Amino acid sequence: MASGAPKPHLEEVVIKKFDSLVAAEQIIWGHSEPEYVTDKGFQFEFRLAPALLKKPMLSGHGTERNNPDGSFADPDPNFVIGKLGETHTLIFSKFCVPRPHFVLHTNQFELQSDDLTRSDLDSAWQVLETFSRTPYMMIFNCGVDAGSSRSHKHMQFFPKPEGPVFKLFPDQAHLIEGDVVTIPTVPYKHYITALPAKPLVDDLVQRYNILVGLAKIALEPVKGTAHNVVMTKDWIMVIPRAWRGFDRAGANAAGMVGMVWVGSDQERQDWSTFGLTSYFHKLGLPQ
Repeated sequence: MASGAPKPHLEEVVIKKFDSLVAAEQIIWGHSEPEYVTDKGFQFEFRLAPALLKKPMLSGHGTERNNPDGSFADPDPNFVIGKLGETHTLIFSKFCVPRPHFVLHTNQFELQSDDLTRSDLDSAWQVLETFSRTPYMMIFNCGVDAGSSRSHKHMQFFPKPEGPVFKLFPDQAHLIEGDVVTIPTVPYKHYITALPAKPLVDDLVQRYNILVGLAKIALEPVKGTAHNVVMTKDWIMVIPRAWRGFDRAGANAAGMVGMVWVGSDQERQDWSTFGLTSYFHKLGLPQ
């Protein structure tokens, strides 16, 4: 019989490290009770996280958006989870609502307003496969009006909601591999396609390009290119975006799928004032 305890799974090690950084006040995170709301058939999960008020945000469309902002130029070694080849590094996010929350950034500076590349998608899939005990999701906020806060290209990862009260709407849709699906009850335009169980990088690239192409066609009337990408191991979705939203009450990709993170009670009230699903008509493109 083999002696010694089994080695902990990487995910266990990473969560333990996350908690130690929280305890040392290097990561800003605190437990938040969800508030579940349904408006016109669309489900919301609101979480109050005052840590978001401390998060630095670049201004809208200023020139600094085209310059390296130093976010990931020299990451703290204590925050680095690992490197994915020569192109990407996975680190802990400093300002968090989910537990844990990771950032996957390009090692060389690329603009957050650039589309995802083959190496971006390959690296993203490696993260989703590595953290497999708990299903994770990836979000990418492409451009200012998609809700990006930094100019250096990066994707974000955190556990995806699994219910029973709240689930991501693509998880509840009937997706057929090869088809592009739009769910009529969702108040904004979006494009979803199923992923094969073991996709090749070419599969990811092909499906992503189809969805982004549809989003850009939809954005032509408003002369925009901003969009959100959400990916799990089961599907990938692209959401064309018209506007980032009001300051401190805007929405990134997580907000667009109903995972709304607010920094104060006032921000939460603002969402109700704006009309919840009606607000999506301005943030995205109405169906």
